[in-house]
Amino acid sequence: MAKTIYDYWFVQFDFPDDNGNPYKSSGGKMSFIDDFGLAPSDWKFGNLYDIAEFINGLACQKYRPDETENSLPVIKIKEMHEGISSNTERVKATIPQNNIVNTGDILFSWSASLEVQRWAGFKSALNQHIFKVIPKKNYTQSYVYHQLRAYIIKFVQLAEARKTTMGHITSDHLRQSVIVLPPENIIRKFSNQIDKIHTEISRINKENQELYQLRNWLLPMLMNGQATIED
Repeated sequence: MAKTIYDYWFVQFDFPDDNGNPYKSSGGKMSFIDDFGLAPSDWKFGNLYDIAEFINGLACQKYRPDETENSLPVIKIKEMHEGISSNTERVKATIPQNNIVNTGDILFSWSASLEVQRWAGFKSALNQHIFKVIPKKNYTQSYVYHQLRAYIIKFVQLAEARKTTMGHITSDHLRQSVIVLPPENIIRKFSNQIDKIHTEISRINKENQELYQLRNWLLPMLMNGQATIED
């Protein structure tokens, strides 16, 4: 549902105009932007670096804690998919603040597996090969997340064009991206509409991770007979 709303507003450009009508379908003024195409005439040309900062993760082996230190679990690609487990690597809790991830932060894995998600787990540390994406002023978490998710299709195509099985996105690729930047009031209205959806998505993702961990704990006991399922 959230993606459908994003596409309707920022791909088809049928966001509500001043009269509440779909902008493009109601004859809203459009202009041609080089390397992009048609867009609303009062929108600006830009790139992904205009809307967010991209903070790369740490080489976490340099920050391994000893038994007496407070520590944080490390988010790698596996944790992005499955959540934190007892096998998750840990690092010192004193790592730089920029490399700490909190619930709801946007993560973008830029090597091997190209994907974007909002972290549903608890406070953790960020491994290298994953960006933490921090929206810049006037750009909301929801808007940046959907814009990046929409653009990642082009990054996948870029990797395929290089005929490689491993995607690898650099800061240069981010600077060379081509997007149009909507006015602040459009971004704010969009976020007000879908933030509740993302709150529910986060709740469900967190529940899924807990169920996944419970399954992994139960399955070995079922296999070796320590636990049984009644008819």
